[in-house]
Amino acid sequence: MTSAAMGPPSLPLAVSSVAQSHRLVLCPQESPRAGVDGVWWPRSSDLKAELPDLVAVFSRWLGTVHRVVYDPAAWMSAPSRIIRHNSAVTVDPYQMVDRELVYLMGTHSRDAVLFAVPSSCTQVTARRVLRRAERSATPLGARELRQICAESAQVDGL
Repeated sequence: MTSAAMGPPSLPLAVSSVAQSHRLVLCPQESPRAGVDGVWWPRSSDLKAELPDLVAVFSRWLGTVHRVVYDPAAWMSAPSRIIRHNSAVTVDPYQMVDRELVYLMGTHSRDAVLFAVPSSCTQVTARRVLRRAERSATPLGARELRQICAESAQVDGL
């Protein structure tokens, strides 16, 4: 997770505020080790297509992102690395307890943990999860976010 010495990330407002086109929010939290750092709603389950933009955004916060870890049960097969600005980002599959989590490791001992809302979720469900994460007064973990996804899908009649 995020190193304890870091405060909340300073990313562009477009990233940290849920609007119709935003697909990433950062979780406001006092204790960064208690929950995920953010919630991401990718457009697809293809990491080759999704990671370059995500790595670009998080490189502003974490320094150069050099490794991404994901659960292959939640994603299509991914390349073992992607190239961004003449540097390689290692992309490692790893079977995790919470398959929705994506770990980004950057320089300076900084990292981020994101909960990935399944790309197959409806826009209404995904927006509800993003808003809830953004407005939560307490840190949210993968279990709570997964429950919010399930409850939202039920409300939407899916």
